[in-house]
Amino acid sequence: MTAQATDSGSRGRLGAVFYVSLALSIAFVVSGLALPDQLSASLSAVRDVVVGSFGPAYPIAVTALLVFVVVIAVLPVGRTRLGGPDEKPEFGFVSWFAMLLSAGVGLSFLFWGAAEPLIHLADPPHGASSPGSIEAARAGMRYSMMFWGPHAWGIYAVVAIAIGYAGFNRGRGMLVSQALPPLLGRLADGWLGTLVDIAAVFAILFGVATSLGLGTGELNAGMADRFGVPDSYLVKIAIIAFLMTFATVSAMTGLGRGIRVLSLVNVALCGVLLLLVFVLGPTGAIVSTLGQGVADFAVNLVPMSLATAGPADPWTGAWIYFFWAWWIGWAPFVGTFIARISRGRTIRDIVAGVVLAPSLVSFAWFSAFGGTSLERELTGAVDVAEIAGETKSVATLAVFDTLPLTGLALAILVPVLALLFITSADSASFMLGSTTTGGSLKPPKPVRLMWSFAAAFAAVLLLAGGAEDLRGAAVIAAAPFTLILVALAISTAMMLWRDRRRDGIQ
Repeated sequence: MTAQATDSGSRGRLGAVFYVSLALSIAFVVSGLALPDQLSASLSAVRDVVVGSFGPAYPIAVTALLVFVVVIAVLPVGRTRLGGPDEKPEFGFVSWFAMLLSAGVGLSFLFWGAAEPLIHLADPPHGASSPGSIEAARAGMRYSMMFWGPHAWGIYAVVAIAIGYAGFNRGRGMLVSQALPPLLGRLADGWLGTLVDIAAVFAILFGVATSLGLGTGELNAGMADRFGVPDSYLVKIAIIAFLMTFATVSAMTGLGRGIRVLSLVNVALCGVLLLLVFVLGPTGAIVSTLGQGVADFAVNLVPMSLATAGPADPWTGAWIYFFWAWWIGWAPFVGTFIARISRGRTIRDIVAGVVLAPSLVSFAWFSAFGGTSLERELTGAVDVAEIAGETKSVATLAVFDTLPLTGLALAILVPVLALLFITSADSASFMLGSTTTGGSLKPPKPVRLMWSFAAAFAAVLLLAGGAEDLRGAAVIAAAPFTLILVALAISTAMMLWRDRRRDGIQ
């Protein structure tokens, strides 16, 4: 017997999560406007403490969560369907996959694809190989695959399965706290549950602000390189305001129309762009990069997964800790969003669609874009590895310039950039609205509109302190949510075991 999640057309309720989150958000904005230098210094100090004391927990927790979702997918419990055995999927597979992929990768995916392998080529992981060497190129590719592969997507799957099962099978709200009663008991519906949901709000807010801020900086740098637009704070604000306007309009149209349609167009354009790079680029090198990269990734999976060197290895803190914190910061947003659109799908479907399929897309994307950039750099066609870390967009455009039909590729690149920004911001405002209105499946439009502006303000303020403040905010916000992720995994296992035992299923 299963319980269906109820929404009954409810527009949600405003409670402590909404008011406390709103008050803290306003306090952050006001302090940032009044004391920007002090805000930057505080973020830097707290980030250093978090990385120094909590950083090693990130790779261990992320690896454990990946193992967890793989295990429950292959066990008989993986056949459990969100909403009950007779529930039908709300969205077709193509729409479902397009929405989860668009929400999960964000604007940074495009720039990192070409630039990250170049960054590792110039500054090899752990300093274990010589800069500019073939060994550095191979190490860079396998770490790129790790940072954007199954580990990262496994984080989302944990949240999606926990919240989806609690909401659609147990009749709980679509909130992080509502998936925790097996572990927390009545506290999940009391003050501790409220704190959990507030932590989720700020993980979403700062995770999205980090991506929007970093992505906006890259957009501005690319426009400056290509069109001579000033690379300035005011231009970055204008970019955010312009794109957030479209994101807000989309958010007002609803999940089925706005986010779904934009996601489908976005994935289609990304597919065309990927095909163009594969066909017009060094196809042989791309295929070789994919095969060698996957092989290296598989062979080095365990040591890469458990790298916790910390202060003894600055590269670990700058890359591994930051990337896992960044993905964890997005987990409550993307994971809850995936849960919301996954009614009628089995746990096994979710793990295959959220972990396996996007990882394969990431491998193909980084092999095409990264393989092209590495081939161009190593053969001397471009010389941008040293600047890729600061201006990923400029490095990407320089690589594109070496391809035939550059104008066509750039004509596709521009709408892809805009759509990645808009779909991420759109989905985030939807989930912030849902989380702060009691897990409503149809959050009120004014609340979603308010959170759209909140994400934009956070991005603008963090941009004032530069990339370090953006990264620092992501790392800080992820720390408490890492513990919540582990609790969600334990609670999910308890729910599934108890329900199967109750129903007499072995």
